[in-house]
Amino acid sequence: VVNVTVAVDSESVSAGGEMRVHVNALNATSNSVTWTFPAQLQRRIDSSQGTFVGSIESSSPETNVVDIAVGAFATREYVTAVPDQIIGQVVMEFTDLPANRVVFDVVAAGTGENFQGKDVGTTFKRFVKEVEPEANDKGSEPGRFFREHIFAYEPMYFIALAKSPNAKFQISFAYQLLNHDGPLAMRVPWLKGFRLGYTQLSLWDWNSSSGAFYDTSYKPEIFYTWKNVLRAQPTNWFELDLQGGLKHESNGKGGDDSRSLNIVYLRPTLTLGRDEGLQLAVQPRVWVYLGDLSDNPDIADYRGYADLRAVLGWKRGLQLSALGRMEQDGNHRSLQLDATYPTMRFFGSFSLYLDVQYFYGYGESLLGYDQKTEQLRVGLALFR
Repeated sequence: VVNVTVAVDSESVSAGGEMRVHVNALNATSNSVTWTFPAQLQRRIDSSQGTFVGSIESSSPETNVVDIAVGAFATREYVTAVPDQIIGQVVMEFTDLPANRVVFDVVAAGTGENFQGKDVGTTFKRFVKEVEPEANDKGSEPGRFFREHIFAYEPMYFIALAKSPNAKFQISFAYQLLNHDGPLAMRVPWLKGFRLGYTQLSLWDWNSSSGAFYDTSYKPEIFYTWKNVLRAQPTNWFELDLQGGLKHESNGKGGDDSRSLNIVYLRPTLTLGRDEGLQLAVQPRVWVYLGDLSDNPDIADYRGYADLRAVLGWKRGLQLSALGRMEQDGNHRSLQLDATYPTMRFFGSFSLYLDVQYFYGYGESLLGYDQKTEQLRVGLALFR
């Protein structure tokens, strides 16, 4: 088994400049092995300005086939261009290599460090210190823990207008179960696809005398996600992702207002268009109900067994999304439309989106799944 690790040469780089990293291959077997460093790797950079995919090239592809003695390691330097749109702390991972993520800072052009080659020993020691901190340091890096394990999941927003229930807001996060560079994830990379998810959707009627919440849906789930099923390259105009999971949903009420259900679902996502241009994402979802539906025995007559979400727009610009649902007889339909635009385009200090949302049909809330409503709300989104 060859354990592959990645280390950066420096902790900061200038926007638009070059990033140099070392890929280290450690022979953890009892025999010498011959191993080939890829001439090119696909990398993804996640930043507050968005996600950027591209490639990272070997500095010496002609010498990429190496013999590694027992317990020894070999290394090769790779170079990639850092997008000039990003500033701040970023995470870079390699989509076709079972290796750790690396974290570094991107600073404005002219203020970053120049990346000069450093000796392999220094680079490897830095990597070991990063991924295997001393016991008394393990709890002292909450920022790194959140970056590597917790991600935005479904859209997050707060929107409101005059009609009751006035306000609607949603929060949603996913948690990666395995440490990305832990021993189990390194040995069985596909296990990294398991996630825990939590979404909470609330309708708040501040027009009422008590300003009470009309209804809140709590949605914990466990799911598996398989990114880039077809191994699309950054130059390709399509990408296919798959997700399947088990989700519970309930509103936490008692008596006649109690609502709850469980589903098993499958949700593929087909994205057409390149990362920097106009994209269309089509996301159908199908499900079956599990267990007791006594709180809402006819909910399938209103929610059905499938929905469809489509998103058209630019990752760093205007996006239009539509989420539609219809039960098998076609009598109970719903449609939610969102138009979002990044405030970063005119208020650079805030990473938010303007959000205009229109809902028409059945089931905006779990409590009122059998009631038809029409609502227009405006507000801000953190994630879309």
